[in-house]
Amino acid sequence: MQAIDLFSGIGGFKIACDWLGIDTAQFVEINPYCQKQLKKHYPSIPIHDDVRTFHPPSSIDLVVGGSPCQGNSQAGKKTGLTDSRSCLWFEQLRIIQESNCTFAIWENPRGAHSQGALQTVLRGLYESGYRFDVEIISAKELGAPQGRQRIFVTAYANRFIKATRGKILASWASQIGSQIEKARTFGVWASPFSGVYGVAHGFPERMAGISALGNAVVPQCALVPLMRVLYLNSLLN
Repeated sequence: MQAIDLFSGIGGFKIACDWLGIDTAQFVEINPYCQKQLKKHYPSIPIHDDVRTFHPPSSIDLVVGGSPCQGNSQAGKKTGLTDSRSCLWFEQLRIIQESNCTFAIWENPRGAHSQGALQTVLRGLYESGYRFDVEIISAKELGAPQGRQRIFVTAYANRFIKATRGKILASWASQIGSQIEKARTFGVWASPFSGVYGVAHGFPERMAGISALGNAVVPQCALVPLMRVLYLNSLLN
């Protein structure tokens, strides 16, 4: 399975994809610090610098990404998808449509529900020919020293439903418990920079690192919807 990783940050989704054997074909990331980290750790994967000018190949299986959350965060201005950054979700939707991918994952803070963004995201996916599962996953459930609740939407194309004759044998809700138990076993809860709680004093570009960590998807959390995708994909075989 090949994935396109949008709003890649420092590679949270990439780490989870690696754990599960999912190939990341492309990063899309505009932040120079994050680009530098991605180039350092994944030099063979191309990086496109602007989601607004990116056009995907038509043979991709999966599109993942957490569009900027400033408008949806409870700590922000609560402007939802009208925010100049959070509205980049619509570029993610365009890329999903252009790629004709079988699966897609969208991640955002829990505030996306109260700000109305989640409803807009689900409507856009439905009108684009996708059905979806929605779950709120907390990093604390996976052993982190923080709550960090995030919404994950796992979408699958209508043609997938037809190909499997509509038989999705297990609901996501019934899988969640076992998936979280498996996710606990992957990786360790430590910053890729220095220690569990953040970025140490004296670390080069410390403030950029702190910002990148704050925006990053927790790999163990990303594992849960990715395992859902792999389960659904197994129904095609």
